[in-house]
Order: sequence, then C-alpha cells, then structure tokens
Amino acid sequence: MVGSDFDPAAPRGTGPFPPQSMIPSGEAAIPFAHPVFVRTVLDCLNSRGVRPGDVFAAAGLAWQDLADDRRMVDFAVFRRFVAEAIRASGDPTLGLMAGSMLQPYHSPVGIAAVTSDTLGQGLQQVGRHGRLIFGGIDFQLDNGPRWSLLKARPTRPLCETHLFVIQSIIGAHCRLLEAILGRPVDELSVGLPYARPLGNDVPCLRYVRRVEFDQPFLSFQLPVELLRVPSVGADARAFAEAVQACRKLETELGQGDFVQRVRHALFERLTANPDIHELASALSLSARTLVRRLADVGATYSDIKDELRKTHAAWYLQHTELSMEAIASQLGYNDPTNFSRKFKNWYRVPPSKMRQALRSGLH
Repeated sequence: MVGSDFDPAAPRGTGPFPPQSMIPSGEAAIPFAHPVFVRTVLDCLNSRGVRPGDVFAAAGLAWQDLADDRRMVDFAVFRRFVAEAIRASGDPTLGLMAGSMLQPYHSPVGIAAVTSDTLGQGLQQVGRHGRLIFGGIDFQLDNGPRWSLLKARPTRPLCETHLFVIQSIIGAHCRLLEAILGRPVDELSVGLPYARPLGNDVPCLRYVRRVEFDQPFLSFQLPVELLRVPSVGADARAFAEAVQACRKLETELGQGDFVQRVRHALFERLTANPDIHELASALSLSARTLVRRLADVGATYSDIKDELRKTHAAWYLQHTELSMEAIASQLGYNDPTNFSRKFKNWYRVPPSKMRQALRSGLH
C-alpha cells in the first residue's frame, strides 16, 4: 500500500515531499494525467517491492497532489515520475501492468463505461471522456459496417513517456473491456504506432491476441456486432450519475483555475468543515461572489465539499490504517455515525466493507 508514506498529522498544505507545483522554471504547466492513474502506478510499484515514497521524492510529488481527483498531474512532473518508476522497477514494460491494474470503478469515466447498457455505449463514453484520465490523448470512436475502431492520438509530444503511455492505455483498455463483457475479449486487435521490436518479445501480446505494427496511431479494433452485447454491469442510475460527473469535470477543467482554487482551499481546511462564508473569506471573496462564480460553471459549494469528502474517504480507506473515527475527523465530521451514513449513500456499502474490497482489488 502507498499508505506507508502518509503522515495524517502533517498540515494539509505540506507533506513529506515538495508539491507538483514546483515545476522547473521554463517548463509550462500542462495538465496531463489523472491522479487515479498515478496512484495505480504507485500501487503497481508497491506490489513489486518498490517503495512508492522513493519514486514520489524523485518526481517532486506529494500525496495531496494525488488526493484531489479534480486536479490533473502536470506533464513535466509525469515525465519525471515515469522515468523514476521505470528506473526503480527495472521494467521498461511497467506501463502494461500498471494500466491493467487501473480499476474502472476508480473514476467516473470507468464507471460510465462499465455501467453502460452495451459495449458500444461504453466505448462511446471512452471516446468522449477518455481524456479525463489521459489528458494528452484524444480518443475517437469510429464505427463502420464491419469494424469498430477506437483511435488514441497524442495531442502533444509525449517525449520519453510515449511507450509507457501507450502500454498503459493498452492495459487499461483491455481491463475495461473485460469488466464490461465479463470475459477476456479475444476479438480485439491492437494497432501500434511503432515498428516490431527485434526478436519475438512483444509484451502487449500478454493482453491481446493480435497486434499490427507501424500504424499511424494507437488503435483498438473490434467487430462492430460485438458493440451490441449487453454490459454485465449495466446500471442506468449509476451510468447517469457517472456521465454527469464526467461532464461536470470537463466543464471545470475548461473554465480555468477558479474551481481548482476553491477545491484546494477547501481541502486544506476540510478538517475544520468551513461554511461557505469562512471559505469565501479565505479566498478574499464575498460569499455571494463565490456562489455566483461557482454557478457560472455549474458547480455549488456543497457539491464540491461532498465530492472532496467522497474521494478522500475512499483514498484514506485504501491507503492508510486510520480508524473510521479518524477518517471522519479528517473529513470534517464530528460524528462518525454521520460519516458512515453518508458513505453508504455515496458507495452503497459501509466503509468497512469498502476498505476490504479496495484492499483485495475487487473495486
């Protein structure tokens, strides 16, 4: 677990490592990777006996950088993180395993896909919202008479992370397809944007049966009739909620930094459970202005607080040994019973059962 490097007593704005905002001068900030993916890479490293904290330190990350699912990890930081993760693991194919460990239920994109009515509807969600996980990749779904093709094209140079990102997307997509259909998808063919490596070692053949090299971009091809197959996890209510969460996140990312400022300020004060007047004062705004500016992007203060609590509750359960009472306190609940009741409303299971499921990799 990553929890070995977590200090619950540390102030919210500090941590054992410098924050990702400490980007070297001259490097532009480019939001690139969702924290859930970086957390998955850390879990992958931990499962291989690599101390996540060592990789954290080299990349200039702090645990709070990965706790807010509304803030993408910057590309410059991601480059350092990938380089150190591969060096520490000694495995240049690390991206494949990390991608395959990316649980669909850890992000609204994955939830929308696996709770869709059919595989086709699930792939539509990947095409529309996949960039919320891999911010530097444009996903496009094209359905022809015989074949369905999901294209994944970089929107910026990926530099030395190119192979790692490709591997990660392959592993994650195979995992997602299996979650939607409830079986390995032997019908899948993958197009790879590089030449066949020397020898017979083609790592991605661990996950797919057919690959084609020297393609113009990464692609995933399936027979179009497969898109009509029902999803084993179809859930209309969960699907609608996940799609709404994806749209809201896209709106926030497209509206600049204001919502992120609000989230960061609230996160630093979450234990004290500030009301809207207290947080507005901390941001040098009136409560009325704060309400109006959030409304402009379709957000509310109560929704942001609820989302922060929901995200961090799951994170604490998986990555720390904190008791339910301590987690409730960290999230600003005076009464642990209220926290447990709210948690069941969020996830439909008690926090104790969620901890067991997260630890065993069932969610």
